[in-house]
Amino acid sequence: MYFFRVGRYLRYDRGDDVSGDPHPVAGNWPGLAEAGFSEPDAAVNLEAGNLYLFRGAQYVRYNVAADSVDPGYPLAIAGNWPGFSEAGFASGVDAAVNWGNGKLFFFKGPNYLRYDIATDRADPGYPLAIAGNWPGLSEAGFASGVDAAVNWGNGKVYIFKGPNYLRYDIATDRADPGYPLAIAGNWPGLKEAGFGSSVRAAVDLFDGRDVWLPNAERLPATKAGPKYIPLPWRGVLHTTEGPTIDGALQTFRATNFWPTLTIEPNTLRVVQHYSLNAGARALSDAATPENAARCVQIEIVGFAAQTPTWAPEKLAFIREVVRDIASLVPIPQASGRTFLDAAGVSSHPGNRMSVADWKRFSGWCGHQHVPGESHWDPGAIDIDIVLG
Repeated sequence: MYFFRVGRYLRYDRGDDVSGDPHPVAGNWPGLAEAGFSEPDAAVNLEAGNLYLFRGAQYVRYNVAADSVDPGYPLAIAGNWPGFSEAGFASGVDAAVNWGNGKLFFFKGPNYLRYDIATDRADPGYPLAIAGNWPGLSEAGFASGVDAAVNWGNGKVYIFKGPNYLRYDIATDRADPGYPLAIAGNWPGLKEAGFGSSVRAAVDLFDGRDVWLPNAERLPATKAGPKYIPLPWRGVLHTTEGPTIDGALQTFRATNFWPTLTIEPNTLRVVQHYSLNAGARALSDAATPENAARCVQIEIVGFAAQTPTWAPEKLAFIREVVRDIASLVPIPQASGRTFLDAAGVSSHPGNRMSVADWKRFSGWCGHQHVPGESHWDPGAIDIDIVLG
């Protein structure tokens, strides 16, 4: 995650919940300074390999893979973003955010518009006033305009205005209680970096292309995974119920129940079967499209009955894999679920999520928590140690 302000930017690590040091945009984002975009007003990621950054009446397209502004930019917003001129947004925008469902939202002063990615134009009926259409923003003092917004990938959107921010829940379509709060003291490192008084633009670099762990072996699954549907990101831990990774892989080939990754703590081996941006096949989909729910699945070589007594070194290995995943896709380093043994799962049926709970969940859970499943793995593993 990147935040911009007054010619500088900083990288915020979602997994560790901490920011790095600020750096000048010039010299670190090739082409931005040359285009006059050292201080962008807004930025948005369409998850197709490109970021769009706006300043005044112009915008640039930034190619994530090439790490540079594409040739031919900047261009005028007018004439290139259909519907913006008619909405009065061609002179510039204050903030932009990808909602994750094929829609973008752009803010300008007290108004906003919704943009459809597929049709490449603003939806009819816009602009509308923030007041009355974004529940909780007026009460928070955000109805007159916002400075930046970013989709955190966990069902929440963070919206910034001056030194304050609020958290907006996508599922309930309203600001969460208890906001606004000050940026300073709640976003570690932002105040120290000079970003505590405001942020001007915020954007995620996740670009929707294939995502592979740098140190993982690649062994593609024999059956393609489903396309993700717009739900919060989550991870699911399984155990293979066998002693070796080779035995697990043989089972996956026979059943086509492939996880995203198979890992073996005893040998420190990590094998990836699907890109992190596509669904796996290790869940049954009995109650709902579970595999497609932006769900990264890890099969851990071992037995669920033994996970409570696993050595710290084994748990540390799993933790490193989880952290590597979180550095690439926005799965929160949190759970909120209780991990039980077989008897506990049997005597506490409420430990398994309902379909509604599953659709809202974001973080790490076990196979035992997924609706419509009958398994109890990975047992009573110490999830607090795994998540560090």
